[in-house]
Order: sequence, then structure tokens, then C-alpha cells
Amino acid sequence: MNFAIVDCEATSGAKATNRIIEIGIVLMDGTEVVDTYQSLIDPGIPVPPFVENLTGIKTSMLVHQPQFKDVAETVFEKLGGRVFVAHNVTFDYNLVKTELARTANKLELPRLCTLKMSRKVFPGLKFYNLGAVSEYLGVPDFSHHRALDDAKACAEILRHALEKVGEDGIRKFITGKLLLPGIHKF
Repeated sequence: MNFAIVDCEATSGAKATNRIIEIGIVLMDGTEVVDTYQSLIDPGIPVPPFVENLTGIKTSMLVHQPQFKDVAETVFEKLGGRVFVAHNVTFDYNLVKTELARTANKLELPRLCTLKMSRKVFPGLKFYNLGAVSEYLGVPDFSHHRALDDAKACAEILRHALEKVGEDGIRKFITGKLLLPGIHKF
């Protein structure tokens, strides 16, 4: 099974106005990492102070970065034919889907939430946030709330789960159809 582990940092939690400010993608074939991708993104709006404090990403850092439309084709191609994986997949999937739709790319991929999966595969933890599960599994410390580091940590969680329950055990946590071609143009 091929996976695209994605993490996004964004301007806010409000769906209508939320914009990506950083995206990180780890591509895995089975348990092997085959590629990574990271980009800061100019959202075209100021980054709120709360987000600046959480991520360390300041509006001034984004001024000369590409807008999402400039990286959309790369993101689109990297995700194609893979299971979209994230820790709290609904947030990242919907954010990427919305940004891609603005560039006439339609995202339709099967999804895997490592947050929900971790509750079943690694029972008994007090918390299941990315940091807590990573610490439990002995994943090396990483820069929390930076997209590529969070995606790498999530990929390690997936790798541990695959080693524990195999692909058949992971399949039951995947939503959406696995045999869809994935993504296509409008």
C-alpha cells in the first residue's frame, strides 16, 4: 500500500477562511519512506498571533514564498494514487482539498486517521495527540507544529502500526475506496 502522510499548518480553524501556511508530505511505499516534500506558503493574509506563537511561522517569513496555486500541481501529483494519512485526517484532508479545488484540482483519496487508528492499535495511552503517541513509540523528538516534522512523526506512527498489525490490519481504518484513481482535474 502507498501512503501520503500530510501535515499542514494553517491560518485558523475557521473552514471558510482557513489557508495553508506550510505543507509537509512524506511518501511511503509500505513502511519505506520514498520521498518528502515541504513548502512554506504565502496565504495572502496575515498569520494570526496565536498561530505565529504556536508554529513559529511569522507573516514576514511568508511574504516571498509561493502561494498555494504555485505548488498545487506538485502537491496534486505527490498525492495521486495514495492513501491520504494525517493525525486528525479530517482537518488536513479538507484543508488540502479546499486549496486544491481553488486551483481546479479535485481531491478524492482514501483516508487514514492515525489519531483514530492509534487508539485501537496502541490502547491504554492517556493521550493520543501526535506528541504523546510519538513519545510512547520512541519516535525521536521533533519540531511540533512544523509541517514536515509533524508529517515525519505521523509516518513513524504509521510504520509502527504497520509492523504491529500489517496492511490488512490497517485497511479497516481506511475510509473511502482504495481502488479509485485518486485525483483528477475538473
